Amino acid sequence: MVKYKIVVIGAGKLAYSLSSALVKSGYNVQSIVSRKLNSAKSLAKQFSIPQYSNSLKKIPAEVNVFFLTVPDGEIKKVADALSGIKKNFVGSLCIHFSGVENISALKALAKKGCATGSLHLIRPFPSKNIVDIRNSPASIETESRQAKAFLIQLCRKLKLKSHFISSDEKVFHHLAAVHSSNFLVGNLFNAFSLISSKSNLPKNILRQTTQSALDNVFKLAPARALSGPIDRGDIYTIRKHIEMLDKKISQVKNKEQLKLLRFNYIIQSLNLLEVVKVKYGKLNVGHNKIEKLLKVNLSKARS
Repeated sequence: MVKYKIVVIGAGKLAYSLSSALVKSGYNVQSIVSRKLNSAKSLAKQFSIPQYSNSLKKIPAEVNVFFLTVPDGEIKKVADALSGIKKNFVGSLCIHFSGVENISALKALAKKGCATGSLHLIRPFPSKNIVDIRNSPASIETESRQAKAFLIQLCRKLKLKSHFISSDEKVFHHLAAVHSSNFLVGNLFNAFSLISSKSNLPKNILRQTTQSALDNVFKLAPARALSGPIDRGDIYTIRKHIEMLDKKISQVKNKEQLKLLRFNYIIQSLNLLEVVKVKYGKLNVGHNKIEKLLKVNLSKARS
């Protein structure tokens, strides 16, 4: 049975939680490599990993699994550089953890006989504080039998909920995650910024409305879960929202954030009209009036 000896290349947010899970699950993490030696040292010391460096050339010879946790735009550069070190890669594995890049970024290593794949952990890593990745969804992408077997076993040992994905699908799955997670945070940031009260009551109300909307989306389907002024064709409320935003913009010194919020309101309202089309099959008279109002205001926002 092959004994895997791992190097983690990259010492950012993901690397901390991943290293923690690997060590706890009994994997032999031999080395940490980072452009900044202190970053590699800090991560290695935290999990008693025996070797660290800021050079790919110093990776221990016995390492046969390369985990690339570097930023998406750096994966190909690191893989190309790694393929240039003096090592026989036949029988080795290289896995990257990007949600956007596919396995073509590892082509230089594949040409050297290295089995390649990617594993995208679909959950946020907001800091270097350790998060429990168990039960997180994980997308496996590979064309290698060796990498497939390794990644299936890895997901089982780390208790990840894995599924397979093609290279062409990958970026769209990532876009979907951005919409459902990152954009949700952005919308809630805007919602919180509109509340001037120091009381926790408005925030508690937002918590309830947000959770209720999420529950309905997954219980009913996104279009059927839609409610509110766009859904009911309430042009009076939409016009009032825009008028009050315009008034507030005129009253504050720092106008840029509110202008952006106003622009987002219009764009997202237009998107909700597309949801209405799915829910009801067409737009009614009230919806059409709202669409005209929004498009007029969109033109103003762009000018």
